[in-house]
Amino acid sequence: MVNEALQRVPNDNGDKYIDEVNQIRDSLAVMGNNSTAFSLPQPHLQRTKLCDMEDKELEPLYVKRREQLKQLVSSIVKPKIVQGRTLNGKDFVSFLQQILEALNKGEIPSTGSLVEIFNKAILDRCLKAYREKMDGLGLPVPVDKLQKLHEMANGDARILFDKQHFGKHHAAQSALKLEDDIKKVYRNLLLANEYQSSKLCEARFSECEDKMDHLQVLKLPSMAKFNAGFTHCNQSFVKECVGPAKESYERRMSKVCLLILNTVVMSVTKGLPVIMHLQPSFQRQTSLLLFLFLVAVILNFVSFHLSTTPHDEIQLLLYW
Repeated sequence: MVNEALQRVPNDNGDKYIDEVNQIRDSLAVMGNNSTAFSLPQPHLQRTKLCDMEDKELEPLYVKRREQLKQLVSSIVKPKIVQGRTLNGKDFVSFLQQILEALNKGEIPSTGSLVEIFNKAILDRCLKAYREKMDGLGLPVPVDKLQKLHEMANGDARILFDKQHFGKHHAAQSALKLEDDIKKVYRNLLLANEYQSSKLCEARFSECEDKMDHLQVLKLPSMAKFNAGFTHCNQSFVKECVGPAKESYERRMSKVCLLILNTVVMSVTKGLPVIMHLQPSFQRQTSLLLFLFLVAVILNFVSFHLSTTPHDEIQLLLYW
């Protein structure tokens, strides 16, 4: 009977008075399971005159049940001891009046507010545990790695909350707040990861771009220069450009590779006028070698471009 009486009443229309009554029900429900119910019938239809009526004027069943209630209370009540002194009935009534006055002034927190404060402290600890685990991962990182750590840290935070929370209804509200707070922290981490990834990839890309510009101004770049410049470019970009920005910068690096290929082709074709001044036998041999070189570079570049990452394309050019 007590459990049924303390069930929350549906409030689809958002009535604030129903919410207040539901909060009272919640506060009573978390006070403990040691509750006893006792029903009394209506003493009289004229409620406004009840204080002036004698027992013989009241409903007989009410009078009978009231006496039973007195006996029940007497059997389960325990003396109230305040400051080492047992209170009598008069002292106890005075004590209750003081408590009610303090409650009405807000000097004593209600049961509901105590549960909320207790669960808020637990919520803060769970959120702190989540932050500490996520902060241990240095940004930037691949998105899937960040998501896996988030799922693990979120699960650990929920387990910690489930072990320590207090109260059923208030715990559900605190759990929703914990979930919302963790989502906010995770969204901020995603944004920070994108920023750090873009910043790092842009720095590595700019270094490669500067090297490419330097090679373009040379009249006849040697393979040694390509090897020295782009080996470093390849290693730094592949190893250090990580995170969500990596894919977009890889596409930009593909364009860089195409530009490098164009530089190689133009450098070789610039040597053709020199070939014309050689002896006929050397002309044929040198022209054939240049032709085979260009065909091999172009075919291999196209082949690797379709099946490899940009740094593989760079390695191909270095090989040739």
